[in-house]
Amino acid sequence: MNRLIAAVLASLTAIAMHSAEVERYQYNEYYYQRSSLFEVMPIANSDIVFVGNSLTNGGRWHEMFGDNLRVKNRGIISDVVQGIADRIKPVTDGHPQKIFLLVGINDISHHLTADSIATAVENLVATIRRDAPSSTLYLQSMLPINNDFHRYRNLIGTETEVLKTNVLLEQVARRHGVQWVNLFPAFADRECKLIKSFTSDGLHLNSDGYRVWRREVARYVGLDIDADAAPLSQIKPSDIVLLGNSLVSGAEWHELAANAVVKSRTVGSDAVDYLPKLAASVANHHPKRVVLLPSYVANADAASRMALVPDSIVSAMTRAIDAIKAASPQTEIVLQGMMPVNGAYEKYATLVNAKVMKSLNGKLKKLARRNGVAWVDLMATFADSTGELKPEFTNDGFHLMGCGYAAWAALLSPYLK
Repeated sequence: MNRLIAAVLASLTAIAMHSAEVERYQYNEYYYQRSSLFEVMPIANSDIVFVGNSLTNGGRWHEMFGDNLRVKNRGIISDVVQGIADRIKPVTDGHPQKIFLLVGINDISHHLTADSIATAVENLVATIRRDAPSSTLYLQSMLPINNDFHRYRNLIGTETEVLKTNVLLEQVARRHGVQWVNLFPAFADRECKLIKSFTSDGLHLNSDGYRVWRREVARYVGLDIDADAAPLSQIKPSDIVLLGNSLVSGAEWHELAANAVVKSRTVGSDAVDYLPKLAASVANHHPKRVVLLPSYVANADAASRMALVPDSIVSAMTRAIDAIKAASPQTEIVLQGMMPVNGAYEKYATLVNAKVMKSLNGKLKKLARRNGVAWVDLMATFADSTGELKPEFTNDGFHLMGCGYAAWAALLSPYLK
């Protein structure tokens, strides 16, 4: 009987440990959207890859280094060391020329100690060195934070932990013979806080911050660019620019199109209300082509913060097209139809109405014809028989997985050349 009890207890313990492990490594929807995107965009052995969390994710790295297709962004918002370890294989499989790694601040916000973070990073470094021995690895220090903004309560009082972690990370770099890139001094004020002019929230960087980051790593990246004088990112007359919401910003379009002049610009909201102003701003730079994606109307009372209001959506797209034509008559315009959503996810259920969506897309198509602009219907590719976003393309009902972006890029390919 004692043996039976012991066996049962052992089994329960094993199950509990397994459950804890599974729960610990359940990442958010964006992690899976972005990591699945990376799986459909292979890395080449001549590439220079930036890997990290939201700080890396937020950089337009290929634009920052002269619209260079070799420079790849593999950052994911909110990512932690284990998250990178779980998705590093597509990077190491490509044996890129260089890998720039920055990680740790989200681990600190999850109350991990400097020792545990350093140990996890050391394991990650060892994995990269083993699986991509020909790649040159650059381990970057964590940046300072500035809690004067009172934005991230889990980071309050962690300034010392950042410093401790950086000391240990430098030791990891030395033990494994990888290049240590100490970014911290370039971003810190006299109190070792993130310089306020580099941020709007005490953690993430603005354009001035990214300019400093580019300057600090430029000599390691090794491309022919004046890191002090060259524009951080800009729209040029040869560019093809996708405009829209977070569906557009979720992809690395230049990689999907294999075209360095393909770029994206988005607003901070998924609602279409802000698109006309963005279109006017981009058109002032006279790009070759603009590819527009309509979206829903802002609605603060809805779970999705959006509403399906056809007349308002058509009006917004009309104003966007008019703004582009007024500012840059020579710019070609492509108007896409609405991207469907999947109502199985409660947050977006109120946006599902096949009849209204069909009518709306008909109005948008007529708008394209009246203005002499190209029309791309998304429903035929993305909608199921009920008019909802096909489940294999999404994990939250609105945003796309990697296979969805691959299908979208194929559909747009004639306009991304």
